[in-house]
Amino acid sequence: MFDSKGASPYDCALMLSGQLPKTIDPRKLARQGLQFEGSLALKQFDRLVASLADDQGEVKVFLHFYMSEDHRVVLEGHVEANLKMICQRCLDVAELPVRSDLNLMGVLTDEQARSLPEGYEPLMLQEEPMELVPLLEEELLLSLPIVAYHPPEACQVQQNFTTESDEEAEASAARAEEEKKRRNPFSVLASLKADQDKSTTEPK
Repeated sequence: MFDSKGASPYDCALMLSGQLPKTIDPRKLARQGLQFEGSLALKQFDRLVASLADDQGEVKVFLHFYMSEDHRVVLEGHVEANLKMICQRCLDVAELPVRSDLNLMGVLTDEQARSLPEGYEPLMLQEEPMELVPLLEEELLLSLPIVAYHPPEACQVQQNFTTESDEEAEASAARAEEEKKRRNPFSVLASLKADQDKSTTEPK
């Protein structure tokens, strides 16, 4: 048991490095204020690998569980990997760095999920321990580019043959970002919350 009164949750957390747990109990880990740092083989992420050129590599993980001041379960951290995807300009393999920052707060109902403090996404708590890989995999899937490209300076086709203007490139990027938001189920909850807040503040 760790006494964290008057201190940052990071100051008193016990860091466990190396092997990551297969399953997690967020409530228990948050009460203990545990941190985990390690890596997982990319080939364990079946759904993610289906979008990639191969399954070689590692996913680096940092997780910190703690209780907020109002006694709610919080999971913060990040997950990152260098993922190989097919560049849609030159059709060669592009290695893309992908990172997702986690700011999750435990909830039991959809209503709680819609009323989270700004900056947090819901972590649906369950009676049974939850598997870690599917949780991290969902975060990485949401961080994948809609369309994979080499950086302009690394793509031979982009250097020699592209006719896309800067304005067209910006428009394509905006469309891709909007599509990514539609793919994220939590963005729907955020939109509903924003609409609800707006309706309560508008003059009748």
